[in-house]
Amino acid sequence: MIRRLVILLLLFVAAWGSTLVGQERYVVTANTLNVRSGPGTYYSVVYKLHKGDVVEVIGQNGQWATISGAGGRYYVNSRYLSYVGPVQKQKSPAPKKVSGWDKLYRVVKVILEILAIVAAIGLFVSNAISGLALWMLIICGIGALVGWMFFDNGTAGAVVTMGLEILVGGYIIYKSTSNPYSSRWANASGLFYWIWFVVSFPFFMLNWLQFWLSKPWRPLMKYNTIPDSAKPGMRTFLGILQIPFYILVTPLRFINAVYYNIGLYNLYAWSNYIVEVFVPSDNTEGALDFVDWLYYLPKRVIKYLLWHGSLTTIESVIWTVIDTIFPAMTLFHGTAVEYADSMLCDPHRNKHRERTSGWKSGIWNVGGGNYAGSGIYFGISRKTLINYQKGAAIAARVTPGKTIDTVLMPDYIYRSAGAKGGIPVSNWGLNNGYVTGEWWREDGEWWEICLYDRQNKYNESWRIRPIYAIYIHNGIMQRIPGGPAHWLFRKQVIDDLLDTLSK
Repeated sequence: MIRRLVILLLLFVAAWGSTLVGQERYVVTANTLNVRSGPGTYYSVVYKLHKGDVVEVIGQNGQWATISGAGGRYYVNSRYLSYVGPVQKQKSPAPKKVSGWDKLYRVVKVILEILAIVAAIGLFVSNAISGLALWMLIICGIGALVGWMFFDNGTAGAVVTMGLEILVGGYIIYKSTSNPYSSRWANASGLFYWIWFVVSFPFFMLNWLQFWLSKPWRPLMKYNTIPDSAKPGMRTFLGILQIPFYILVTPLRFINAVYYNIGLYNLYAWSNYIVEVFVPSDNTEGALDFVDWLYYLPKRVIKYLLWHGSLTTIESVIWTVIDTIFPAMTLFHGTAVEYADSMLCDPHRNKHRERTSGWKSGIWNVGGGNYAGSGIYFGISRKTLINYQKGAAIAARVTPGKTIDTVLMPDYIYRSAGAKGGIPVSNWGLNNGYVTGEWWREDGEWWEICLYDRQNKYNESWRIRPIYAIYIHNGIMQRIPGGPAHWLFRKQVIDDLLDTLSK
């Protein structure tokens, strides 16, 4: 009988004790409960708990419950604890799954790194290979920008454009290997220029949309059908009518300014800076031999990547703000290869060009055409570009300023446009406060936009800022020795800008 009672008592103690074994949550019922360093009243009090405090019990020693806290294991009298429930164990987070896009991006990242190495090495071997690799890098960057802006996924944009490049590249390789006498390798960069054109097409259309929305009545300005007596009133009326359209087109101007100033211009400028580091154009910076190349390498890195690269990025952001306030469009200017080189060069970084060739860098010279005024000619249509080019094309951000449609000039002035006799047009415009004229050229059916300039007044001005230059025959981007000029950090540009703001 006694044996059975002992067993029953042990089972009862075990059952009672089991309510406190394991990690369980209990609430303190006493007003103050001593937490001791050991299971007994003769152990020192480490700290105190108060009524309502919740503790986690991790073991049992007689009537003393073992708790964890304050960086150790301590003991409290279990008579003053009330059971709450088990400790909710936090599940370890499941390993994050790598998305398909992330896996593809890792592959693309490796390909981009290889392209950068090929571009650098190709500069010492073949300009065609280097140009091809650089264009592929630029196209991927544009694709990533488009994906980020429109689909919130830059990775997808980079992957898609890389896929297009691989398809076209595979086609080139196939055709080149099947025909050993093929010249396609020499024009490979030109094909990638067209891929770039396709990727940029949405922004190209947005630029056209800005062009037409800024003056929706532009189609009515093609032909000289307005009588002279009505032209002064029409000029005033249309000038006022442009105000609501200026407000309406502001978001569109901002989108275009971000893409062309920050996206495209930075890609072009930075690619030139990188080329300048590896293949310097200036003899005083390591272009003569390998020893000089190695000696001046740190200088070129600091000068072109750190200094001029930073200025370019800062400048592109500032121009974005300016272009949003002062309407600017991306227009095209056709010219000779050497003139494009000269106009985009920074005169302060390229004095060796003047020493070797006599060219003056950074100058937009007025040509001898004067079809619709004396000045610098631009067009939004490729027809204009092809008509005036002699091997090179410049895409530029152009701020037209106060513009006059040629058909709104007096009839005798309008009739002087064309056949290289348009100087009276620019004179009349400048004398009446207009700095730009638009003329519909009937023989070619395109708009010619002339920034009036009697004596190269707007050379190096903030109103014309190149974005990039390409060779027309194959679309390869034209290298600018030393990188393109900083069109903001120049005294004449700043003076022109301040003069405009003060008017």
